[in-house]
Amino acid sequence: MITITPAASALLRDILAAETDADALGIKVLVTTTGCSSYSFSIAMTEPGASDRVTWIDGIRLLTTESEEAFLDGLIIDRNRENGRLQIFHPTQLQGGCSLP
Repeated sequence: MITITPAASALLRDILAAETDADALGIKVLVTTTGCSSYSFSIAMTEPGASDRVTWIDGIRLLTTESEEAFLDGLIIDRNRENGRLQIFHPTQLQGGCSLP
């Protein structure tokens, strides 16, 4: 399960509401590898795709794919109190496989 803090939720709702097609948009969480050791997360504002699963969290349409859900379990989306920007982190450092010596 993904957690969106109240501060992050308020910011995401404001960002979505500013779009003319806000009713069609959601927040998609993307997983990327950062080499052999770990994963990185980002978000995008987009319309749901055919393979997206839609979950509503605090009024936000959250989009994920089945293949990435295992990586997203436990993920936290928060708003940095110092700079106001969103931050995405996983409390458990996920490790990727690496075939490099």
